[in-house]
Amino acid sequence: MRYTKPVLDVALALAFVFLTCVASSVNAQWQPASKVGLTQTPPTQLNNLSGKPVDLSEFKGKVLVVNFWASWCEPCRAEFEELIQLQENYGGKGLKVFAINLTEMKPRITQFLKGSGLPENGIEILLDRNSTTYKSWKARGIPTTFLVGKNGKIEGIWIGAIENVDSEEVKGKIEVLLRQ
Repeated sequence: MRYTKPVLDVALALAFVFLTCVASSVNAQWQPASKVGLTQTPPTQLNNLSGKPVDLSEFKGKVLVVNFWASWCEPCRAEFEELIQLQENYGGKGLKVFAINLTEMKPRITQFLKGSGLPENGIEILLDRNSTTYKSWKARGIPTTFLVGKNGKIEGIWIGAIENVDSEEVKGKIEVLLRQ
């Protein structure tokens, strides 16, 4: 049976829309830290949005969520509210969320926050202007989120956007570490 060009065009367009929807709905994939060859938190000292230096080693005894992102990254933008919710849900229990921005200047970041209706102090935003921290953490693409135990050991990595912090996968991993 021969199909006419308009029928093929419609079929291809529908296939493209379907594949786009499937690809955009992919959740973050949990990986063990050994998958990237990293077990301990690399030395990390970066400035926050206020220009104050922040050293992650000063947070031993807390569970850390370290997220690498950029405002031009659509999955990163979508995930940002989830990271703020994590801080709100678990900050009082010993969790600290850090969002390490790649290569952007403060005005661009604050423009993103304001444009999205997000608070500037919802989570600690750190500036990795030349991506050296990103490289030392052996991150692969953005968004990438590391879960660090109270002892500084990297427990695992979510590659891709975390879409639901209330999911058992996310809550369970964090709550186990907070209880230790």
